[in-house]
Order: sequence, then C-alpha cells, then structure tokens
Amino acid sequence: MEYGSDGHEDRFVGAPVHAEHPRVSGSEHLDTGRVVVDRAGVSVKEPTERLRIAIAAAVLLAVASGAAAVVWDRPERSTMQVLAMGPVELSPTLQEAAERCLQWNSPQRQTRQNPGERPVPVSLADLAVATERGDRALVLFMNDVGYATCDVEGAGTPRESGGGATEPWPHGAWLPGPVQRLLLTSTESDGGDVSISGRASSRVHRLVLDHGDGHTTTARLSKGTFGLMTSDARLKASNDPQLVSYDSGGTEIDRRPLFQAEDQLEHCYTGPDGKRIYGKPTSDCRPAEKWGR
Repeated sequence: MEYGSDGHEDRFVGAPVHAEHPRVSGSEHLDTGRVVVDRAGVSVKEPTERLRIAIAAAVLLAVASGAAAVVWDRPERSTMQVLAMGPVELSPTLQEAAERCLQWNSPQRQTRQNPGERPVPVSLADLAVATERGDRALVLFMNDVGYATCDVEGAGTPRESGGGATEPWPHGAWLPGPVQRLLLTSTESDGGDVSISGRASSRVHRLVLDHGDGHTTTARLSKGTFGLMTSDARLKASNDPQLVSYDSGGTEIDRRPLFQAEDQLEHCYTGPDGKRIYGKPTSDCRPAEKWGR
C-alpha cells in the first residue's frame, strides 16, 4: 500500500549513529537501478541515472513474512542519519513517520489473507527501532502479537508518501537462533550503507556487523530488539558481511551472512515440539531460541 498526505515542517534531532570504521570520502559514480529483493536473492532491473555512491536505491526487506520491497531513487544527497531505539529517542521527523505508520496500519485498515487471522494492534509504545537517512524514514513496531513497519518519504511535508505492512509472528516468540533480522535497507543493490533491525534472544549481549573488510559496526540492543546503521561503510556483498552474536562472556555464539534469506540459513531450527519451523530441511537442526522483551 502507498499513501500521501500533507504535513508540517521537517526538522532533525536524534541519537548519533555508532560506526566503528574510518570515514571515507570520494566522488565515485555508478549506474543504479530498480531493485527487487525476495527470499531467493536480489535482482536488478530498470537502470536509471548515475548517482553518487550511498545515494542510490534503498531496499526494504521484510524477512519474517518473506515480502519483497522497494526502491528509493534519490536525486540529491543528504547527510542526515538517526537511529532511535524506542519512542523516547525519536526525532521530530521520525515522530511524524511513526504516527503516520500507526494510521496506515490501524486495525481498521489491515487486511488479512486468512479471514480468521486477527489484526495486529500496535501503538507508539510498541515502537522498537526507527531509522532516518536523509528524507527517508523506516519505523518498526513490535509486540507479542506481531509487527508493523513503514517506509516514509518526506515525513511531515506536503510531499509525504510511503507504504506499510503488518504481520503476526509466524512462529510466535521463537527465533531462528540468537537473532532474527526483520528489516534491512541498503543504499546499493549489492551493499553500500545498510540499516538493519530485528529481534534477539536473551543470550545475545553484543551484536556486531562484520563488514568482511576488516571493519565492524556494533548494533544497539534494547529489550530484545536490535538496530544498526552504517555510515560510509561501502559494504560489498562479495565481501560476505556477517552478523555476529556474542554472549555475556564475550564468546561468539552465532555468525550468519547479512544478505542471506531466512529460508537459506545454514541450520534449520525446530520448535518445542521438535518440528522444523525455520530454514531448509537438513540433518543439523537446532532448537529455536525464545524471544522476550
């Protein structure tokens, strides 16, 4: 679904992005195109104008529901970035985006493929992670029933537009291992800068994105959720960037490719009844881990 509405003045405040790599500069250019992402991978279509690195299309991937989405073509550069963990950290622009998302995903507007499936009611108190990069905002709400998400362009301005989606948790509180990546945006079809958010089990005390080139970015963890934004990272899928989880003792407990679809995980995961609920069938299934906020 896509929407548009009038709004108010766009401003910026917020928490700084935590990045553990040197800032780089340059004027390289590349051809960008319309990007479509699904559980099977990434395809690039419809080439557009040449844009500066890190301005290209941004892609929203809703991994939990297997949904594909979206392309953000940007004609100008903006350096604004915010990563907010919870409603108290929202910038004015993210506040506008969050309120719009709640309107778009209200129970009255939600449609379910299964008539017996109940709507997912969310409120501002359920906001888990919100990211802002230039004039694009991504918000993620989570509660015990499910999640809702929106991407919004020009929040609070006359040119505001965007779309939203909501889904109940397919397997409740059970995660495919220590972490479950729910949303991923990328400024390029094969990497660039990324914004990532999702769920984590209580075993995870530190979560790091290993860029695959000797640099890392540390995620923020809060009440069973995580959020991460890179800045001038220039990630490349060919370098196999990975999300790495550590326990309270600093021991690595999980490592998985950032751009790997959930149904292509190295291991499958089983629920309490022993039935496989995540991953492709293998002989090396592991118990799913419980999410709790």
